[in-house]
Amino acid sequence: MSLFKKSLLLAAILLAANPLHADLNSDLAFTAFSNVDVNAMAGGKLLQVRGGLLPFERGITSQSLFIIDATPAQVQDKLVHWNPASHSKLDVWIHQPLPLKPTVADFAGLATLPDNSSVNYQINTTAKLDPKNPALLMDKNEAQLITQLQAQKLDKKALFVAFWSQVLNGRVNYFLNGKLDVESYATGDGEIHVLGEINSLLRSDAKVYAEFHSLLVNTPVYSSTKASPAALYYDCFDVQGYGVLGTGAVFQAPKGNAIQSVDIEYFTNSSLYTTIELEKIWPITVNGKNVSLVWREDLVSTPNISYLHGVERLASNMLMLQEVQTAVEAFRSEFAKHN
Repeated sequence: MSLFKKSLLLAAILLAANPLHADLNSDLAFTAFSNVDVNAMAGGKLLQVRGGLLPFERGITSQSLFIIDATPAQVQDKLVHWNPASHSKLDVWIHQPLPLKPTVADFAGLATLPDNSSVNYQINTTAKLDPKNPALLMDKNEAQLITQLQAQKLDKKALFVAFWSQVLNGRVNYFLNGKLDVESYATGDGEIHVLGEINSLLRSDAKVYAEFHSLLVNTPVYSSTKASPAALYYDCFDVQGYGVLGTGAVFQAPKGNAIQSVDIEYFTNSSLYTTIELEKIWPITVNGKNVSLVWREDLVSTPNISYLHGVERLASNMLMLQEVQTAVEAFRSEFAKHN
């Protein structure tokens, strides 16, 4: 067992054995929340704050705070192993774990995607893909692969599976091998570098970045000497009626009496450039019961938000809050199943 994994195990044991009521004024100082009454939240109340206008024009953020009736170690484990595709309201068509050394064969689940308009958008757009001007997000080298596959006269579904199995596998392996800095998207607005999008989002709030720095520096985002992810995955989900394929990784570590988690979806092939989900989980006691206080921040880079201003941009923030609320409710329902 690696030193990193041992430290996580020790932290989980200590937290389960010694739940503490957080000194919220100090523990939440890096967040947008203050003077929180955890007793009032015990019934399931969700606190949310939309992010302000970021200097990063493609960025949009929100923060949430809520209680889960479980220990931090249980919440930590669920963040790694839960399957959002099992909740129909989330419009996630597939969410599959990957081994730490994936191959093209590990993306065979693409063949099992449901027959709906969201998924068919991906299949049809891939079938008509022009490598010189791809309608989906990829780099120029990835786009050339479609020519070889089109020459094989595959049907649309087989072409879709063959092409994206190779592209997604390549993106995962580039990420794991510390080559995120060379990954990009060819877009109508020019070349977009994935690492730049991730960096701009993470550094948009200096307090949050400082709080999670010790975890982030051990990921491929900032270091070639890195810890193994707690989870790797690929997924397909809906964004406003259009299917999106993506790959991501979850990293976790203890910090003080809490646990930190970061989920970075470092590649998406439509609608979004990247998404990041941060959590910090504290053990607290509410009404004599040991539970977890969870702070969450969602960060998204999308080409569309850069064209919005004023009321329209604020409306996008509100829509994001609604989507996060639905996701939090689905996540919390996983624990209700076992209570």
